[in-house]
Amino acid sequence: MLTEPSIKVPLAPADLHQAEAFARVARAVDAREIIEYWKSAPYLLNFMRDYTLKHRLKDKAANSNPALISALSDAQALGISREQVEAYQPIDPANGRLRALMADLFDSGLHQHLWLPPAVTYYGPASEGAPATKALVFSAWQMVPDALAALLSYEAERRMGAASVVRSYSEATRRRPLQFKLVDGRPAAMRALHLIYPSPTLARICDPLSVFSGAPQQLSVAEMRAAIADRIRTALGHLFAKENGEEVAGRDAEWSTPATIDVLLKTKSSGWLQYLGYRWTIQEEGFREHIAELRRTATEASLGELDNDTLDLLVDVALGSPAVCALRALHRIAPGLAWDDPHLLDAAASIAWGFRALFNQHDAVALLRQERDDHYWRSALTHGVEHNLQSVLDEYAHYLVEGEGLAGSSERERVAGVAAAMTHALSVRPSQIDVDDVGVEDGRVVFHPSIRMRGRFAMRLAEYKDDEGGTVRLGSVRDAFNSPFRPFVLATTSIGQEGLDFHPYCYRVYHWNLPGNPVDLEQREGRVHRFKGHAVRHNVARAHADAIRTSTKEPADPWEAMFNAAKRATTSKSELVPYWVFDGPVKVERRVPMLPMSRENTRLRWLKRSLTLYRLAFGQPRQDDLLAYLDRLVDEGVDVTALEQLQIKLEP
Repeated sequence: MLTEPSIKVPLAPADLHQAEAFARVARAVDAREIIEYWKSAPYLLNFMRDYTLKHRLKDKAANSNPALISALSDAQALGISREQVEAYQPIDPANGRLRALMADLFDSGLHQHLWLPPAVTYYGPASEGAPATKALVFSAWQMVPDALAALLSYEAERRMGAASVVRSYSEATRRRPLQFKLVDGRPAAMRALHLIYPSPTLARICDPLSVFSGAPQQLSVAEMRAAIADRIRTALGHLFAKENGEEVAGRDAEWSTPATIDVLLKTKSSGWLQYLGYRWTIQEEGFREHIAELRRTATEASLGELDNDTLDLLVDVALGSPAVCALRALHRIAPGLAWDDPHLLDAAASIAWGFRALFNQHDAVALLRQERDDHYWRSALTHGVEHNLQSVLDEYAHYLVEGEGLAGSSERERVAGVAAAMTHALSVRPSQIDVDDVGVEDGRVVFHPSIRMRGRFAMRLAEYKDDEGGTVRLGSVRDAFNSPFRPFVLATTSIGQEGLDFHPYCYRVYHWNLPGNPVDLEQREGRVHRFKGHAVRHNVARAHADAIRTSTKEPADPWEAMFNAAKRATTSKSELVPYWVFDGPVKVERRVPMLPMSRENTRLRWLKRSLTLYRLAFGQPRQDDLLAYLDRLVDEGVDVTALEQLQIKLEP
């Protein structure tokens, strides 16, 4: 399950200009040759971190010689400027590898997503080409993860239209549309509760998986919306009939319609709003008042006619509300709990609160921008509908049951654990990346305050300070990457090479710099080739999605049904199939961005040859002697592929 697509790494004149300019600076301060740095990252003066070059520049700042001033002046003009960043002006990749990575990521439109598309879509057009996945980048240099996180995230924001939403880059993080404010002491954001309130009735009656299971072919978004609308009319239409000709205070209170439906059908959600719901509402001033108003209106109001506007709203809530979709996803992994079980409602609402944090992120605001903030909640609902949020959460919940070690737990413990993991991944804030700003003023070397850039689309695997000054642990970054949500790129050095898994939503590994030995090469790729990894799930879904449709009974967990079908269909007796290995069009990808005619081309051939020999020696006594002997045989002309027949194979 491994493939190695070729990557075109284009070299531009600007790249060579940077190499020449930065080399002059390095020579002027007697620093080491910068060619390997230049091959790996652009804008060396901006991403110097703690390298010797930076220390030498600081040492020379007081006594700058003319050669340094001249070289630094030229290099400064080729660097990243504060004004450029604040205005969201384009920043040239200025590096062949980065240019190739940007093409891989942005040409596919990945920046237009707040979460990865699911392996099984319940409705909408089928994806074309290779399915979207995250990217794991390994580098030998500490500067590379910072450069990738800053420049990829900046370019993603720029392409998402951030400049049209805010006046400047630094202002972007201050705009948060989903806030439960009080105006003159009264709740002013009641409609945003559509994203937070988990309606048991809409979750149960309006399940897109149920429609998908019974449809002979894939439905479009419009067809799924129509099918859900029919279910609402059939199951709930009688609740909207006027009684005794009474009119209701309708249009201004449509935000209470899902909760009112639940009250009329005597679910336990009203009691949950009053009691259990308050366990997590105290974290924001004003939210308690919104919940109290929702409960009061839902228990006192009646429903008017089911007009088209109300029906459209209910369809959007049923298909796109994070709270409703989370409630369904949790019920699939805990089918023994009632739909209105307070523990289930509490877990679903906590996930929805995490989505609120996601929708308040600057990149989400740019993507879902609206002219007025009071329409933003509807844009969030629509995005959930159009991007198969239900299918995304079903897949994620299935993975987390085993990923978090909850398979043997009680159902209440299971939903609480899955909800905590989802909320944690959703709530990770952007990293703060300090970009050096060094230049020449009045004939002197000057270090200006750092330019603060953000890592959100891409992040570095490390502990960091977020944009509010809080500390985010390395494990939190890993958990966010191992979710369908951002970051979509994780850059790391050897710290991520051994002992950490990144397979849940990634099957693509970039060897930014080649490792020193074949064992490290295999260890890197092994990080994404694990139990029920992203590539495995895509292949299982392509082969056995019909297991959901052909079942005589709608499956509680669609992913369990598909894996069970794959297990029944395999002829292998190995427990690795279909959970670790399942052949299909999607494979783990080894991507090695190499400049034309660079020595990495020769080194990669050596690594792959050595890896084959290493596998031959695996499990054998005196491995070093055997490797030396095999290496000599290959040098003498023995075909490596012929030697592979001697390999001890543990694969199924």
